[in-house]
Amino acid sequence: MKYTISFPIWCIHDTPGEGAYHDLDAVVRESAERGFNCLRVDDGAGLIDFSVNPPNGVVPIHEPYPGFTRNIRQSWCVGNGGDCDLVARLLELFKAAQKYGVHIILSSWYYLHTYWYCGDNALNERLHAIPDHEKFQYFAEQLSHIIDLLRQHGYVEQIAFAEILNEADGLKFLGNFGNSNHVSKEERQRFGKDHDEAIAWLRKRHPDVLFAYDTYTTGGTDLDLFPHSLQVWNCHCYYLWEIYSIFEGHLLWGGVDVEDPKENSQAAPYLLNPHRPLADIYASRNGRMFAEDGWYRRIWLYSQLDPAKIGELEAKFIRQFEKDFERYQQKIVDVLDGVVAFRDAHCPGVPLVMAEGCTFCASNFLQWEEKCDKYWELLQFAADQFKVHGFMGAAIRTCSGREDPSWNVRKDDYIRIHRSMLEG
Repeated sequence: MKYTISFPIWCIHDTPGEGAYHDLDAVVRESAERGFNCLRVDDGAGLIDFSVNPPNGVVPIHEPYPGFTRNIRQSWCVGNGGDCDLVARLLELFKAAQKYGVHIILSSWYYLHTYWYCGDNALNERLHAIPDHEKFQYFAEQLSHIIDLLRQHGYVEQIAFAEILNEADGLKFLGNFGNSNHVSKEERQRFGKDHDEAIAWLRKRHPDVLFAYDTYTTGGTDLDLFPHSLQVWNCHCYYLWEIYSIFEGHLLWGGVDVEDPKENSQAAPYLLNPHRPLADIYASRNGRMFAEDGWYRRIWLYSQLDPAKIGELEAKFIRQFEKDFERYQQKIVDVLDGVVAFRDAHCPGVPLVMAEGCTFCASNFLQWEEKCDKYWELLQFAADQFKVHGFMGAAIRTCSGREDPSWNVRKDDYIRIHRSMLEG
């Protein structure tokens, strides 16, 4: 194992006032103290203007769902908003990374999440208007400019590897997650060729940097979308996320009436009464580009938790988790077996990374994961399996940045697990 990965996605997008990532030197230092030797971040691709010299990285940053995201994990971690110089922040991050011996994975969540934060509507419209079959190449060129910038400042050796776009097999312009069910094989193959050519283009320009294919799928990933010019496969597996269905039910599904007693029976006992209507979440982004529907619903549900009922809900999750513990252990093994089998069949020898995974708990106040010792036992089990299966790097959980409750309350567990991952 080479990389123990933390996931402060929007750390360079931080603005003054309450943001968890404003002091990037402290961010990297504290990460290293917890045994993280690698950070995976949004690199600002698409939001930096490289048509001018020096490049202009100043972009307005907004709270993604104003008034509702301050207690949602990862969704509000960048301060009170305002202009942010992404170029200066990126260089500051790499300066700290070099100082503390930490590596950085460059990626972009632009089409999945990052546009939520961008307060420049015209820029968002322009980036979304790029023809779909030109998007991979456009963002490859943006990534190339970023690498050139880092090279000029002597930071290129801190790059662990780079990805054009996060979860590139499930992007909206490809037909979203599950696209193999409704996008033709020919069209998916065309997108795979687009991506393959964009990675090959990057490899020619930056032979000293590794370029990865990043997927939300694992051993069942779509071979039609698979770019064979990849040098690293970064796959994601949220093997434990399903546990949240005992609270969420179908409320995150588009078209489901969240006020229907038949639909909200699992969640209603734990919500504020009265609570804010879902329509208020949609209205919070009025005048800005529409986000993915399920995220409006997720923000609504977890922002309306009744503080007085959280302890009861945490106990419910812990009971269910402990009941299913061995099943989750087996799921981890089966997933990693499948990843290795796919890799060996289709891109033998390519290093494997799992830089997202386990679960995503949306509320900072809901802390059963932090309180449950057996949960951290499962993370240790997963870490051991990453080593057994020969992974080059892994994040033991997605929510592992400085803004997360686990950062302080489980510091010793991070140190212990990461030490075990790097031994031998």
